[in-house]
Amino acid sequence: MIDAATDPDRAARVALVRDVERQLGPFDARQMQAMIDVDRRLFVRPRDRSRAYEDTPLPLDDTGDATISAPHAYLLTFRLLELGEGDRLVELGSGSGYGAALASAIVGPRGAVRTIEIDPELAAWSARTLAGRSNVTTFEADAVASTDLWDGFEKVACTFAVDRVPEAWLRALPDGGTLVAPVGPGDEQRLVRVVRDGDALAWSDHGGVRYVKNRAVT
Repeated sequence: MIDAATDPDRAARVALVRDVERQLGPFDARQMQAMIDVDRRLFVRPRDRSRAYEDTPLPLDDTGDATISAPHAYLLTFRLLELGEGDRLVELGSGSGYGAALASAIVGPRGAVRTIEIDPELAAWSARTLAGRSNVTTFEADAVASTDLWDGFEKVACTFAVDRVPEAWLRALPDGGTLVAPVGPGDEQRLVRVVRDGDALAWSDHGGVRYVKNRAVT
């Protein structure tokens, strides 16, 4: 039962999840529950809190170069990763920490999340919002060049667009591992999944998306 007295916005999050499910089909129950339990208002700027339960990206700064993705984007990525209890996820691009908070709730205490952010202000923001989650570790680093942090982790979610999947990422992806990333040189990309099976890589395209670009200096 929804307790409106202790969490008056919970009903709005339930409605958001149901709307996303109507548009995009059923999602894993644990993933949907995480989006209900994790309050997006805590991860947006104060001026944007009235829009926190809209299925739309919101800016995290005044440049437009950093955003919190639309809620459906996280669910799509988690669906493609088949993210579940006990999994170990690396998130490339922390933003304000919302994606890692969702993943933390999904993987639970038997799982783990590492999230990497290049921007110092965003890294500090995500470290604050994720401080109470014992299964999450935050890193201020270039996510593109931090494949050493993938060791022991089998699933990778990229939250920014890359022109192409870096070769270093493919080499670092472990056997049985899955990577999901928005790939393409323009303002619109394709959501791509890569799964490693021994020496073979299985690629699949899951439709058009729009993500912010990689902020690393290359």
